Amino acid sequence: MSNTDQPKAMVMIYGASGSGKTTDCGYSFPNGLFIAARGALQSIRHTCGYSPATVEATTIDDATKTLLSVTEKGGKYDAIVIDDFSFLAEQTMSSLEKRVSGFTLFKKLRDSVLNFRNAARYANAHVILNCWSQAPKTRADGSYVRGGPMLSGKLPEQMPAMCDLVLQCAEDQGRQPWKGTYKCEFSSQYVMKDRFGLCYSMSPAPMNLGEILRKAGYNISRLSNLSWQEEVVEKFSHDLEQAQDVFGTANTLYGQLLAKGIDHRAARWTLRDALDRMTIRRALSTQNARFV
Repeated sequence: MSNTDQPKAMVMIYGASGSGKTTDCGYSFPNGLFIAARGALQSIRHTCGYSPATVEATTIDDATKTLLSVTEKGGKYDAIVIDDFSFLAEQTMSSLEKRVSGFTLFKKLRDSVLNFRNAARYANAHVILNCWSQAPKTRADGSYVRGGPMLSGKLPEQMPAMCDLVLQCAEDQGRQPWKGTYKCEFSSQYVMKDRFGLCYSMSPAPMNLGEILRKAGYNISRLSNLSWQEEVVEKFSHDLEQAQDVFGTANTLYGQLLAKGIDHRAARWTLRDALDRMTIRRALSTQNARFV
């Protein structure tokens, strides 16, 4: 059941370049606004079959201004995706280094991040931070830094603390036809987090933020020209759950959509969500059926 009164979600995903983060955001938030560098969203156009709304930003302060503007106008976008927040933080640091250094540099960077966090928390849209990843490391002073988003200073821990959901991109070779997953575990080595209590229960989860947030109670909108999609996804997910041969049934359902003249990209999108919805429902049902 959707709860329109609950605050919007702030989500961080991190992983290597090419791990599928941008494409998943394209599938998950077709009515979102993408803050991205020119050319960064080609995977969405080619794979999902539409061109997302996009604006460019040079620094975190630019992204904050966009958040404030969207909040002031209200209602046009149901998500704002920053792709890539690591790159934006690098650009911000580079801009600040031209004017300040040392402690002042990191203080100004932290202030920019805090201003962004405050704007994100009061935005009337979900805010998704797409980040590069970095491995765990030990600083020169001997302090240990968990692996996570590639950010400067203390931000690899501070920025995730501001989010509701922090997911690490992973891959499952046995998962067909989409191998991408999101890991979310209690870990001393990598930063991960789940205030919704969903991803901890099914880690690894399908790489599908849209379906994860729908399960958390949010109404994630579809493209206007694919308004039929939600009803079909729900029906297909139950058909797949009852099927003896899941992939054989998925191919049959896919063929039915093509026979109706539906573009192959929209058909694959529909089956993707149906398979992932079934997987999420089944994983949570199995988890809830046992105590330990």
